[in-house]
This record gives sequence, structure tokens and C-alpha cells, in this order.
Amino acid sequence: MKKLPIGRSDFKSIIEDNMYYIDKSMLIKEIIESGDVILITRPRRFGKTLNMSMMKYFFRNDQDNKHLFEGLKIWKEKEIIEKYLNKYPVIYLTFKDAKQDDFLTMYSKIKMIIRDVYDEFNYLLNKNILSEIEKKDYMRVLGLEEIKGNTIEEKRSNEKTMFEESIKKLSEYLYRYYKQKVILLIDEYDTPIQQSYLKGYYNEFINFMGNILGNALKDNEYLEKGVLTGITRVAKESVFTGVNNLDVSTIVGKLFNDKFGLTWEEVEETLKYYGLEYEKEKVIEWYNGYNFGGKEIYNPYSIINLARNKGEIKYYWINSSGNELIKQLIRQSTAEVKTKIEELIEGKTIESSIDENLVYGDLDKSTEESIWTLFLFTGYLTWVEHVGEEGEPRYSLRITNKETLQFFKKTVVTIIKETKIELESIIQDIILGKYKEFGIKFKKIVKETLSYFDISGEEPERFYHGLILGMVVGLSKKYIVKSNREAGYGRADVILIPKEKTEPGIIFEFKKYSIDFDKDLKESAEKGIKQIEEKGYEEEIKSYGIERIIKVAIAFDKKDVEIIVK
Repeated sequence: MKKLPIGRSDFKSIIEDNMYYIDKSMLIKEIIESGDVILITRPRRFGKTLNMSMMKYFFRNDQDNKHLFEGLKIWKEKEIIEKYLNKYPVIYLTFKDAKQDDFLTMYSKIKMIIRDVYDEFNYLLNKNILSEIEKKDYMRVLGLEEIKGNTIEEKRSNEKTMFEESIKKLSEYLYRYYKQKVILLIDEYDTPIQQSYLKGYYNEFINFMGNILGNALKDNEYLEKGVLTGITRVAKESVFTGVNNLDVSTIVGKLFNDKFGLTWEEVEETLKYYGLEYEKEKVIEWYNGYNFGGKEIYNPYSIINLARNKGEIKYYWINSSGNELIKQLIRQSTAEVKTKIEELIEGKTIESSIDENLVYGDLDKSTEESIWTLFLFTGYLTWVEHVGEEGEPRYSLRITNKETLQFFKKTVVTIIKETKIELESIIQDIILGKYKEFGIKFKKIVKETLSYFDISGEEPERFYHGLILGMVVGLSKKYIVKSNREAGYGRADVILIPKEKTEPGIIFEFKKYSIDFDKDLKESAEKGIKQIEEKGYEEEIKSYGIERIIKVAIAFDKKDVEIIVK
């Protein structure tokens, strides 16, 4: 019986060691027949790295790898074998381990990844294809030659530009040497981008990473084909804008829909080989549910581990990652999102528009669309059917399977409960007249919540508005909650109207600090109180017969907050 490739993603070693392999080689044919640049997005551990490794060994012209493909489905495609097998120089990069905590260490990691690729082709230095200047530049990428520049700042700028252009330059050098255009394979391209968002240096990093990818992919006359894999499509950040003949394969499209993850036929074959046919029903219940372009797909990581553990049903995929971004998005989400998550846990479906061009920089706005898009693309939700008009990307969504349901039940419910308890206790401080306590706790939770998120976008007040709504969601039995509703002569941000006349009404007003018109945050907050009074926001509460009204102005400048309660 063949060994299972647990922890292995190198195609060559799996084939040469005669390990169990599910044949996905026809992906090569589909790649060849697709556009010049191809982006493939799938959840983690769905075979992206293994498939990229397979393509690397198929195309690369510096090795004879025919023996790896004999007997596979692609071997029957004689025209493709003759024209493409081991015929192209291949540049292969993987960013799957680029998970550094700050910009400088991430910058160093990206340089090291590129440096290793340059070192792989260092034989170019000994050939008569590079000019003396180009040889020096090559050595600079390798770290063996000093960066040009009269000042430290100039050297840093020159180095950054050099690495941003490095992949395109390498493709040119290889083209000159082999007289053949290059195949560029970039695995997990969005891992460092997601990490930069999580750790709070996204704006600083995205330009650097976007330029590396953009230079390599746009108008690169030395590029035969570029293939990138990731979890999401990072758009609007100059990564793919302007890329010619781009094909994108996401989980809602049909392109390559059976080439990542396992079809039921492939699952049956695996269960039969390892004598586990009796587990079919449990396998369907626990690991099925993924919908890739209308194709029913199973989680390969869980299936392989199930076979390894002789049919033991466990939470394999869910426990293979910290899921940090998902957890953080849930923590900062609005009351409406948390309510819908509870509906999903109950087995219901929800509807949402899905933006295939997800922008990490937009996640700080906490829009429902971006949250559900990320949940879908990362595999925690699946789409049931397209429910929008023709051309409208609106889908019904549900929790994928029993394995992912466990994540929601344990992790998500815990987060929601903790958040509700903590936030509701803060609002109680206002009701009890503990205004200083409220201010201290509110500032603390803002700093903790925003430690991962960038709120320098166009509408940072959305975050504060959502935070207050999250605090009051549990008070619905005692209060009528109105958000951005007409009140008096203007629009109050949040109004709490008590159902018992002996309880106080509460008005919240948010004020963004203006460097042009406010002396400091305190003045911004004072303007918030003044607005409440001048606009007559109290009138709606008084119309319910409520006498005591608490006015709360929250002024903010990114993470800095000033609160006045009156």
C-alpha cells in the first residue's frame, strides 16, 4: 500500500517515492489553453502548491523530467508533451512562508526569496549574456555587491527599485540565454499581503509587493505565461490592473473547477484503496460541501489525514491554521453580521453580494460584503446558488460542512459571547453614571481592536459606529435602538430610548478630528456635544416621556479617542 504524502507538496518527490497521488495533471493542458497570465484562488490546503510544483517540473528546461509524467493523464496528450514538456525556463517563487510581524522583517524576507531565485540561476554570471553593469546589478540582488547611492536614503530607494524590477529583469536574462520566453510561477502570492494587513503595515507594504508583481506581469515581453495562486484576488492596488490577457479562476467560476480539491469520484477511489468505503456517509457529512464553479468538491487535506488515521473522523483542516484574520473580522464586525453568523450556525442560509476583487484595504470598513466574501474564499462558507440578476454577483451562502460548523460553534460563538459581555458592561457604566470608567474601558477596547486594523480610510467613523452598535445589541429588551435615524433637526448617530421611563435615554455622536478646524480632540468632542444640543437630538427621546438624557460625544483621530459625557 502506498504511503500518503502528508506534509509533502513537492511533486517530484511524491512521484519518485511512489506515494499516493491523485492525478491532476490535466491542469497543465487547461493552463496552456488559457490566458497569458492566470490567477487561481482557492482556500488553503487545497493542492495549490502541489499543482504549482507539478507545473514547475513539467515546463522547466534544465532537467529531464519525462519519467515523472509517464502514466499520468497528460502523457496521452502527445502534442502537448512534445511541444511543452521541459521546453521553458521556469522562475518559481513561493511566498507561503512570508508571515513576518513588521514591515522591515517582511521586506527582508521578500528580498531573501528573490535572492534565492537569483542564486538558482547564478550560472548566468559566467555566460556572455550580461553586460558588466547587469552583472553588478545581479550581484547586488545576491547581496555580493554594494548598493549604489550617495546617502543611506538614496541606497535604500535604489535597493527597493532594484528588487521591484528584479523578476522582470531575471526573465529578460533567461530569455537571452535560452532564446525562449519564461514561465513564471508564483505560489501563495497574497500570503505576505494578508499578513501585512493583519499586523498593521499594509499601506507601507502593498506598494512594494504590488510593484514586484506588476513589473513582472505587465507588458513583459519575455513572459510566455504567468501563473499565480492565492486565497483572494488582490485588486485595485496596481497588482493586476493593466495585465493583458488575464484569466481569473475563483471558487464561483468554472475555470479549473475540478483541479483543486477532490471530486467525489476521487474521494471514493481513495477510500476504496485504503479500505475505508464504510466511512462514505460520514465523509460526505464532514468534508463535503465546497462548491467550485458548480462542481462538488471535498477538502483534500481532511481526506488524506482521514486515510492516514485509518478512518478516524476529526477536525483536520480547521485545526491546521490559526484562522487569525477570520477571528479578528468577527471581533470587529457589526451586530448585524454577528446575528447572521448565529443564523448560519442554526443551519440557515444568508444572501450577500460577493466581490471577487476583494481589497484588503477595504476590510477596515467592515462592510458585510467584504466579510462574507472573505469567509467564502477562505472556505468557511460555501455558495449554494446564484440568486442575483444576470451579471449580479449575489449568492446564497451557508456553512460548508460539519468540520467548519465546529469552528463556528467553538471559536465564533466564544468570540461573540465574550464581546457581548464585555461591551454590554461598558454601556452599563454610562447608565450607572460611571462616566470615567466608560471612557477608560472604551479607549482600551479601541486600542486592542484596532491593533490589527488600519482605519485611515475614507470612513473610519464606521468602525466606531459599529462598535457602539455591538455594545448595545444586548440591550434590545430594555431599549429601542435607533441608528442614523432622523431626530430633531439632523441625524443622530445612535440613540437609545428606554422602554422604562425611569431609565435614562442615551445619545451618541461621533466626531472625526479635523486638523484644520479643531485645536485638539477635546475641542472635537465639545463640538459633538454642541451638535447634539443645537440640532435637538433630545426631542425624539423626550417624545417617549423620558426626562433624563445622557449625551455622549466620541471624538477620534485614528486610534486616539476623547470622550465627553454630559
